[in-house]
Amino acid sequence: MKLVLSLILLTLSLAPIFSQQYNIKKLNMENGISSNYVISITQDKKGFIWFATESGLNRFDGNRFKVYKKNNNPGNNSISGNELNKVYADTHSNTIWIATQREGLDMFNYETETFTHYKHDSKNPQGIITNDITDITNAKDGNIWLSTYYRGVEYFDKQKEVFVHYNQSTVPEMVSDNVWSVTEDNKGFLYIGHVSSGLSVLSLKDKKIKNFRYDPNNKESLPGDEVRTIYVDKNDNVWVGTNNGLALFNTEKGSFVVFRHDPLNSKSLISNYVYSISQMADGTLWIGTEKGGVSVLDIKQSMFLTSQSVSFRNITYSDDNSGLSNSTIRSIFQDSFSNLWLGTYGGGVNFISNHMPYFNTWIYSPVSRSNNILNNSIAWGISADDDNRIWVGTDGGGINLFEKGERIRIFDKKSDNISDDAILAAIKDSENNLWFGTFRGGINIYDYRKQAFSIFPIDNNSREIRCFYEDKEKNMWIGCNNGLYRYNLETKEGKLFSTDNSDLPNNLVRAISKDEKGNIWIGFFGEGLAILDKNLKVVKTFKTEAGFPSNTVDHIYKDKKGQIWVATGEGLVCFHSSGDLDHYSVYNKNNGFADSHVRAITEDKDGNIWFSTNGGICRFIPGQNRFYTYDHYNGIPLGDFMSGSVTRDSKGVIYFGSQNGLCYFNPELVPTKIELPPTIITEFKIYGNQQNLSENEINIPVSSDIELAYDQNTFNVSFNVLDYSLNHQVDYTYMFKGLEDIWYNTQGENSVTFRNIPPGTYELLVKSRVKNQEWSNNVTTLKIVVHPPFWLTWWAKGLYFIISLTIAYFILRFYKRKLNLENSLVLEKKNRLQELELNNERLRFFTNITHELRTPLTLILGPLEDMQEDPGLGEKYSSKISVIHRSATRLLSLINQILEFRKTETQNKKLCVYKDDISKLIQEVGLRYKELNTNKRILFSVSVETQNTVLYYDPDIVVTVLENLLSNAFKYTVKGQITLVLRDITENDTNYTEIEVKDTGRGIPADSVDKIFDRYYQAEKEKQISGTGIGLALVHNLVSIHQGQIYVDSMQGEGTSFRFRIITDNTYPEALHMESGTTTVPSEYTEKENTDTKDSKQIILVVEDNADIREYIYNSLSEQYKIYTAENGKKGLKEALTYIPDIIISDIMMPEMDGFELSKILKEDVRTSHIPIILLTAKDSIHDRTEGYNIGVDSYITKPFSTSLLDSRITNILESRRKIAEQITKNSIDKNAIMIDSLSKIDNEFIGKVTSIIEENLDSDKIDVTFIAEKMNMSHSTLYRKIKALSGMSANEFIRKVRIRNAEQLLLTGKYTISEISYIVGINSITYFRQCFKEEFGLTPSEYIKHIMKK
Repeated sequence: MKLVLSLILLTLSLAPIFSQQYNIKKLNMENGISSNYVISITQDKKGFIWFATESGLNRFDGNRFKVYKKNNNPGNNSISGNELNKVYADTHSNTIWIATQREGLDMFNYETETFTHYKHDSKNPQGIITNDITDITNAKDGNIWLSTYYRGVEYFDKQKEVFVHYNQSTVPEMVSDNVWSVTEDNKGFLYIGHVSSGLSVLSLKDKKIKNFRYDPNNKESLPGDEVRTIYVDKNDNVWVGTNNGLALFNTEKGSFVVFRHDPLNSKSLISNYVYSISQMADGTLWIGTEKGGVSVLDIKQSMFLTSQSVSFRNITYSDDNSGLSNSTIRSIFQDSFSNLWLGTYGGGVNFISNHMPYFNTWIYSPVSRSNNILNNSIAWGISADDDNRIWVGTDGGGINLFEKGERIRIFDKKSDNISDDAILAAIKDSENNLWFGTFRGGINIYDYRKQAFSIFPIDNNSREIRCFYEDKEKNMWIGCNNGLYRYNLETKEGKLFSTDNSDLPNNLVRAISKDEKGNIWIGFFGEGLAILDKNLKVVKTFKTEAGFPSNTVDHIYKDKKGQIWVATGEGLVCFHSSGDLDHYSVYNKNNGFADSHVRAITEDKDGNIWFSTNGGICRFIPGQNRFYTYDHYNGIPLGDFMSGSVTRDSKGVIYFGSQNGLCYFNPELVPTKIELPPTIITEFKIYGNQQNLSENEINIPVSSDIELAYDQNTFNVSFNVLDYSLNHQVDYTYMFKGLEDIWYNTQGENSVTFRNIPPGTYELLVKSRVKNQEWSNNVTTLKIVVHPPFWLTWWAKGLYFIISLTIAYFILRFYKRKLNLENSLVLEKKNRLQELELNNERLRFFTNITHELRTPLTLILGPLEDMQEDPGLGEKYSSKISVIHRSATRLLSLINQILEFRKTETQNKKLCVYKDDISKLIQEVGLRYKELNTNKRILFSVSVETQNTVLYYDPDIVVTVLENLLSNAFKYTVKGQITLVLRDITENDTNYTEIEVKDTGRGIPADSVDKIFDRYYQAEKEKQISGTGIGLALVHNLVSIHQGQIYVDSMQGEGTSFRFRIITDNTYPEALHMESGTTTVPSEYTEKENTDTKDSKQIILVVEDNADIREYIYNSLSEQYKIYTAENGKKGLKEALTYIPDIIISDIMMPEMDGFELSKILKEDVRTSHIPIILLTAKDSIHDRTEGYNIGVDSYITKPFSTSLLDSRITNILESRRKIAEQITKNSIDKNAIMIDSLSKIDNEFIGKVTSIIEENLDSDKIDVTFIAEKMNMSHSTLYRKIKALSGMSANEFIRKVRIRNAEQLLLTGKYTISEISYIVGINSITYFRQCFKEEFGLTPSEYIKHIMKK
């Protein structure tokens, strides 16, 4: 008992305690808590604060609330009920215990974030006895004690998960099972607070129980029978909260020291109904009451004799930060950071920081509820007097006087002798008098000795006072709206300086100071900064035009070192030396300011510079060369601070005036470094929907390692320092190692979202710092593993690798087979190409041979035909020559067949059809072979079995096919019958015209029938018959070109039938068409036209590389023509230009220059374009003929040829030219039309140019061949021969004809006489003119006019 008394004597206090002001923050539903009715508070091992409310469980991470509510969906992990009585953090495990009002006990594992529910089950005797849980606490062995409203106390063994019941059934001496609270002390006693039966103390050793009740006759009895809370303090004192007061239980005596509310004593217990008791780290006892608030008992002061002498510090309801949000306190809890949490019933949570606020504010309130408020929100002109009283001038509320933190008086215009209630500036002078500058009332001075105000006049216009400054000479410098006023406190003399009588750049003075040299520094509104000497002469000015940051200067301050600090609208300016005005430093947002507009400046005892801005208050520590910023999260009022509004009392407390009150602080108490608790990962959310994250978020438990599926790669991580007193004062930076090794600042946020993170292992690193401090070295880490999808796992990749190898193997295998196949195909293709090339070479060889054979055949057939036509040749030799001629003709036929086959093989054979009666052609061919048939044992017949014989066909192809088929029939038929039949048939609704050649010869072996149309194939026969093996191949190709079909039926020993079939109605739209009846007679049979022989021989140039043919042509034509020869095209061109022949005969295939190139050059040269050209060649394809005719070749003769044919062609061409010339010389037709139609373009241009030359010089008599040749750049002979060839006239005749033709035109105009016309056309002799005109027109000029007139 003596020990207990000694503890009490040491702890309880007698002396009254001055009221302590608290800065209380309120957290309610607006801040995210689920209900303002907070019943219980606790803190888990991680540092999270938990709140049990009437509507759910809340977890607070220092920044936001996370709410847990009941979810009725089966299987969901949620709390069992929303109406709660208690939340308790187990001190021995990572669990939270939740007591519900009617839904049993919940255990929440905050590592796994899973709930476990314990509800009453009548079938389970070891289960919880009831669902109404009122209190929870830890037993000393680590298990749990529970109190219930109806069934006593429960002891829960956490390992066995069984409940042991302590109630009237198991403890018969227990007075009641209705229990509010339970707790266990360190001595083995369990304290039970009943609902209406007082306090019971149960000995856990022997289960003996003792009950204590309220006895109105005993002052040391329990003050009330309803025990709401029991608390054992650090000294093992047992405190009991009842419905009728607080009691300290003397366990040895069984008595109580009672503390009750005394209405007459404000220092007594605030209310008798006690809900909560908690001891703080400093030893004070906090008691939460109903409808009273909080009473704080400091039990560390001294002893006490009676409970009535104990003083409580009470905290009651207030609507500002100094009071509670509600007077009923259900729970009091101090967290691990020494912060205090108060759970109110209806007012949410009240928070008291672990340290007093560094910055405090006297604010404005329209309701005078306390003694530390202003009567106006704007504090402007402020000053401290020698008694450390603070004079606060407001903008409209006069002057508020504060002493020891309490407002003691208000001076205003109504009640005191001051001229204006808007106080803009204040200063205490060296005589301890106070000067106040007003907005409209000039200066008011408070005489400290007289304790009275007086008005200080300057002049009637200077009523707006903005600033004061007193120098060492006791001059009071006053800045006003009309300039600068100087007043000496000793001499009482004053003078106003303005722009009118001094060098002041502006009258709007806002700040004044003086440097060590005695220069006056003046700041203006809009005119920057000016430095003036003692005589007010300008030393230097600073404006934005010269690089100064701003023209707005609000305050000037000289520090202990003599440095001048200037507050401007765009930063803080420091002149480090008054002797060096050209160098100064500017500090602004780049140095960490919240706002660059600096309002007022001062200095603390340590030489640190403090200044206010529109964004808060800043401190500059010169030794660190570092700025510290403080804002409303540090307790600084929101809103702008006022210009020049600053003062400091003798204790070093600094005061800044602002739009929202007066902010004051002790700079020595403002720390530069705050210990920062570790940063905690508070929440981890994954998102399933990229489009709307908030609607598809899933919270997962936070652990040191978090593993995610591949489709959970968008997530949010929240982190925070759990000390709520540092809320909004901490910066965070993070690095997501494994993705980017870069630190990123969160810019004030305490969470970060990662999107579409690829699979991998990452480490999130988070560092924190208190604003203005360095980053902490403590790094919070969180390992995050994003698992790949199953198709990207290691075993899947291994499987892919195996599959890839397998695929690669099969690909390589396939590729190898492909290469082998390609190589075989390439080899086969190469062989085929070689075979094709060999075949083409063979065909080219045959073609070239046949072309070469045509030349000697020309020299054979030509002379033979000449000899046959010789009437002097004997009959004996004539028959032999006929045999020779027939053999040569046969040879020519074979050569032509080879050439035709070559055309079909190279696809140069073109289909050329015309519509005619095909039966005539069949009859003609049949008649020819009847005449050629000399074998009398063969009967050859032709039969036409159809009347529909008019159709489109190519006669050359039909004849060639028939000749080959009939030739083979006669060749392989020794005796018997050969039939040529023309018929029409219908098959599959298509009409065909069919030509059949049928014989009774040897027939074709069955195994050779399919091969007979192959090139060079000849069937094996008993008696080999000579042949080329290309006849039927040619037939097959020609039939295909004609879009027909050929069929063969043969039986060996009986004969063969070939049927050539074409579509009767086929019009062959893609073939060349000739009009019916316009087929020309082959040129070989053109009869020679008779021509009149001229006396002078015409010139023929023969260009031929074969000397024999050149000589043959020369010998054949030399009697009629003058022949020149050339062995190639190049020499032929030279000869042509030299002799200008009348006609040129040229071979096509020649060395150096072929016939086509030679013809093209000649036809494009004006000197030779008129010369007719005949081409001789063995190349008689349509393409070759077309190319020649396009060039302008006049005729084409195929080798071999006869001299008679050549002579006939030459004669016809020359005769045609002669007839054209005759028509041109006649006057009865249009000569121009004849020339244009008959001559080439070049020749027409030539005639036109010669005619133009003549007509342009018509009046000159010197026009002759020489004159025109010079103009045409031609030789005389060439010009003469060309004119002669084109017009049939000599050059002079042509000139004369042009003159006479122009004379005719002039004569017809009737404007000139005959003599004038004669001179105009260049004929000077009238007689000669008349003669020429008569030769031209058959009449003299006069007769010609008369003749015309008659018509």
